[in-house]
Amino acid sequence: MTAEAEGLTPGEVAAMRRDGFHFPIEPLTEEEAAAARADCEEYLGIVDRVGGFLSVYRYFPKIHLFNMWAYEIARNERILAAVRSLIGPDVLVWGSELFQRRAGGGSSLAWHQDSVYYGLAGVEEHAVRVWVALTPADEGNGTLRFSRGSHLLGPQEHAFGGDTLADKMRGEEVRIDIEPDSEVAVELRAGQASMHSMLVAHCSGENTSGEDRLNFAVDYVSPKVVPATPDSALLVSGDDHGRFQPEQAPGAGFGQDEVRRAMAATRLRVKRTREGSAAAPGPV
Repeated sequence: MTAEAEGLTPGEVAAMRRDGFHFPIEPLTEEEAAAARADCEEYLGIVDRVGGFLSVYRYFPKIHLFNMWAYEIARNERILAAVRSLIGPDVLVWGSELFQRRAGGGSSLAWHQDSVYYGLAGVEEHAVRVWVALTPADEGNGTLRFSRGSHLLGPQEHAFGGDTLADKMRGEEVRIDIEPDSEVAVELRAGQASMHSMLVAHCSGENTSGEDRLNFAVDYVSPKVVPATPDSALLVSGDDHGRFQPEQAPGAGFGQDEVRRAMAATRLRVKRTREGSAAAPGPV
């Protein structure tokens, strides 16, 4: 392994276990992030024109199965080296998600835990989400905020904070008191990324800046994670699929077979999450 693809240090792993998050890691240069952003924006334009299924699921949950830019990020060796430091040598991509916060947008997202929506057992030690900045992320454009140590509380009850449309748009809120001194804002340049436990409470604010914010998130799990009902995942390191049905890496962007397989995997995921959990929160 080259020096630039080394994993986390023992101290960084310990801090991740303690805090529930770690940043920054450096998977992309700013030039690579700009190229990925251009490809991503082209992708969004295509699916908007195509409409139908691809348009409905343009932001999640299997973008990496039919977009080469997304697949290349998902299997980025700098990311995988850091992920292996946390969950071991066998690594599966469980899902990918695109977060687009428009300039001047008034939306925000309530404090929540990802894991309560996923129906996965074993995520406490054997899963991690990597959130890659395709544009700069800062407090002005509504970046993520983590609550340090909140993952140690385990899964918590969630509920809507009120009955208005604005309350619903903010998503369900975790029913714990977030201590102000536990809050940490994720500030990243384009090309950097953060990592967080699926149990850590996090939120995001409004984008009051003049530029869009664009982030691409990848959920990595080890074969020790067990889905509540049949599910699939893409092996990107090691040789064990565990309880997940194997997915196939894309050979071309928007290839007919790639789109067909991504649609089938998406239907399987949507079916199981609808049956096994409440509606997931909106884009962060």
